Amino acid sequence: MQGTSGVRAGNRRRRALAPAASALVLAVALGGCSTGSLQATSAAPGSTSQGAQPDVQIPTDTPSESDAAASGPIPTVTADPLTPTTPTAPATSAVLPTQDTPATVTPVTAPGTPAATTAGPDGTGSCARTLAAYPVLAPGARGAAVRTLQCLLDDADFGPVAVDGVYGTDTRAAVKRVEATLDGAAPHPGRVDAGMWVVVISRSLGDVTLELGSTGPDVVTLQRALRAAGATVTVDGRFGSQTKKAVQRLQDANRIGADGVVAGETLFLLKMGATIG
Repeated sequence: MQGTSGVRAGNRRRRALAPAASALVLAVALGGCSTGSLQATSAAPGSTSQGAQPDVQIPTDTPSESDAAASGPIPTVTADPLTPTTPTAPATSAVLPTQDTPATVTPVTAPGTPAATTAGPDGTGSCARTLAAYPVLAPGARGAAVRTLQCLLDDADFGPVAVDGVYGTDTRAAVKRVEATLDGAAPHPGRVDAGMWVVVISRSLGDVTLELGSTGPDVVTLQRALRAAGATVTVDGRFGSQTKKAVQRLQDANRIGADGVVAGETLFLLKMGATIG
């Protein structure tokens, strides 16, 4: 009985020791492999054991974490926009007139309306060409009527005359030029009477035909001449019934056909200083 029990006990110890022995054998085998690997690795560069392949190091393009840390952060590049932007033109601000740069306002005059006053050619004065009555003037006279005469002399190209309101040397020289265009000698040299006013005013008409219904600057000039000749007429640039009657009175006073039309002989009489009397 004891011999059988001993055999059984020995079998149990062998079975218990078998796994440990297997583990020990596996560890020894693995250790041998590690030692061979270490010996192959520690071999001198360029030498190879018989049947062993040399180690080949393949470079890679991927940097290690240590290289990335050493080189610093990768800069960020901003791409240009696909559509170029157009620069915006600066806004232009309007320049408003100031006290130093006053705005210039040009008056608008309706067609056919005579100007109330007009500066002379040298800018020394102004005058009103339409007067309620055209007085007799002589050398040495002064005043608004003289300025009117001086402007009218310039209008008819008998100037230039300084518009200063003084009937002086320049004005007398211009009146002499008017007198030289008359038929015969002037009855009163230097004197500007009704006939001389009519001549000076009418010389600005040119060759025109004016009749009932005519309008414009030439009608204004005719109406001024008729007023200087002694007629009562409104100077408005419209050849109406009043203007026609004034022309007929002038024609009757000078014994020509009273048709009320300013042309030919009537126009010639005006330019020669005809009056109503």
